[in-house]
Amino acid sequence: MPERTDFYRIRFDADPVQLLFFRHGLDRWLTSLDWPEGERIDVVLAVYEVCANAVQHAYLISGPGDVEVVARLVAGPHARHLVVDVRDHGQWRPEGRAAGLGLTAVRACMAAVKIKHDEEGTVVRMASRRVPLPGGFGSDDGDAALRAL
Repeated sequence: MPERTDFYRIRFDADPVQLLFFRHGLDRWLTSLDWPEGERIDVVLAVYEVCANAVQHAYLISGPGDVEVVARLVAGPHARHLVVDVRDHGQWRPEGRAAGLGLTAVRACMAAVKIKHDEEGTVVRMASRRVPLPGGFGSDDGDAALRAL
């Protein structure tokens, strides 16, 4: 089990094999935080989907690149959530009529999702749903932190 830390960061080549290793590392980090299983699965699925989109689409025109994931734990007095940024330096391709369900799934798994794309690349910022603090001290109904995304 990895040592518990409130911060997770990785940069990997935009390669499908690296994507699989990344997914396992993210799951281990969330497990070290005692993240509830159902919410952990949602976070891994959402972040993996965003990273897969970057691997599959961001560098089709510009050539090889990388994907960076930065996640941080935000804890309040009664609950906690994650803020995760996924960044690539490729080119944005607007969704066409044949767009898949990936971003729909991401939005269903997370409390908030914002996408920013410009000439520097794309950043997807996601906030997880709130989960109780370890030890079951209750939940926080406030959503100010999520609105600040």
